Amino acid sequence: MTMHEEWTDKLSDYLDDELSPRERQAVESHLRGCAECAAVLDDLTRVVERAQRLDRRPPRADLWDGIAARIETRGAAPRRVSFTLPQLAAAAVVLIAASAGIAWQFADRAASRSADIARSTEAQSRASSGYEAPAEREPSAERSNIDIAHVSFADAQYDAAVSDFEKALQNGRRRLDKTTIAIVEHNLQIIDQAIEQARQALETDPANDYLSGHLVDARRRKLDLLRRAAALTIESD
Repeated sequence: MTMHEEWTDKLSDYLDDELSPRERQAVESHLRGCAECAAVLDDLTRVVERAQRLDRRPPRADLWDGIAARIETRGAAPRRVSFTLPQLAAAAVVLIAASAGIAWQFADRAASRSADIARSTEAQSRASSGYEAPAEREPSAERSNIDIAHVSFADAQYDAAVSDFEKALQNGRRRLDKTTIAIVEHNLQIIDQAIEQARQALETDPANDYLSGHLVDARRRKLDLLRRAAALTIESD
């Protein structure tokens, strides 16, 4: 790990105010003398600020009627779940990562290679989990979305796919610039927090379709972000 990586790895915690006073003072002292790390922090700050400015979106229409009916029939107040600022912004930041925000690092530079990387890594995860591959299809413009859709979200197979992409990203980490690494890690942290919150809420209300859909969507987006990041490490060669 380089000296800069030692500090950039702490910037997400610094931004989320999760460092001890001593660690925070050390980071601030370093930032005053390091323009590169200060620039990375500025990028992360803009991501969070952008997420906060996005409008909150209601649940899908086909779920809302059922949710509203259940709320009206329950006399007691619903269980309240406490979310931190990054968790409240999770859905918005994940959308940024998957579309026009964070994806500026991925969409243009990795488009030509992402399908090959996804097929190779997915094949490894299928072999390790006993997954039977579907019939081979010709590549298409929608291939990257198809690859993600084919991955089962049962824990064992999903975890195997995530592990493969994480290994590919770790092996190619040195090929990425510091800003890209910091942004990817920050967004993965936010997605993981959202996944954990959804899991906890489902333990209390396991029949909640909205929470189940949110969990599946968050896990899918984590897999997609890891796939894009892993593809970018190859494109950077």
